[in-house]
Amino acid sequence: MSLFEELNQLMVKYRFRPNRKLAQLFVVDSEAIQQVVEAADLKSTDVVLEIGAGTGFVTRELQKKCRVIAVELDDSLFRLLSGELPKGNLELVHGNFLDLNLGKFNKVVSFPPYTIASGIIYRLLETGFEKAVLVFQAEFAERLAAKPGFFEYNALSVLAQYFCNVNVLQKIHASSFFPSPRVDSVVVLLSWKKRKKTVNDAKKFKKFVQSLFRFSNKNLCNALEKSYQFICPGLKISRKEFEKKICEIKFGNVKVKLISCDEFVEIFNFLFGK
Repeated sequence: MSLFEELNQLMVKYRFRPNRKLAQLFVVDSEAIQQVVEAADLKSTDVVLEIGAGTGFVTRELQKKCRVIAVELDDSLFRLLSGELPKGNLELVHGNFLDLNLGKFNKVVSFPPYTIASGIIYRLLETGFEKAVLVFQAEFAERLAAKPGFFEYNALSVLAQYFCNVNVLQKIHASSFFPSPRVDSVVVLLSWKKRKKTVNDAKKFKKFVQSLFRFSNKNLCNALEKSYQFICPGLKISRKEFEKKICEIKFGNVKVKLISCDEFVEIFNFLFGK
């Protein structure tokens, strides 16, 4: 029986249809699932997080490899997962991933909802992991991997590349999902990076980068001056000292959108100390 046929049976049994408000798409392509699972290089000692477990088609493949923490928000789908999947190496969590405090995991494998893709990435970067294999809208994946000067380059690009090596893998055809999306989907591999140059406070660095990208078309000095009230509280630097350092800063005449991740690290450390 194909996954599409199985999905239809489950929709009848558990009385649900894809929820448009939650942007639900169900993967019904066994080959696509195998490609994603294999990209994670799972071992029996791994604990893998799945965000938006849905029908459990991916979950049960993950369970063949290692322990799984599967998160699902939808009531009907959570009931499906509880009724259809073996419990031995599975922890089912009912709720919104963005609001949950989960147990420890070291890998992530997921076809997550596209509508909360940015929130998922920010939350994962705060949590940390070894490797994440995620299926996203192609346009969003381009943002994660974008380089300075490209239209897609933004704060999320910088922060994703600060913490991870970002690789866009294969495309997944729209026919692999039900209902079929109108956008292209791709597999993204995020591998946690061991950085030589780091910042002393990742949360403040995040706020720093996000604040500057509000003025992405301005040069760095102007963007810093306009961002003082957002980035400096709690960083123990006076306005006078901050303005003095701005005058001495490298890249001062370079537009924010043209500054690389490593250069943002250098700028942050110069302004606020390592």
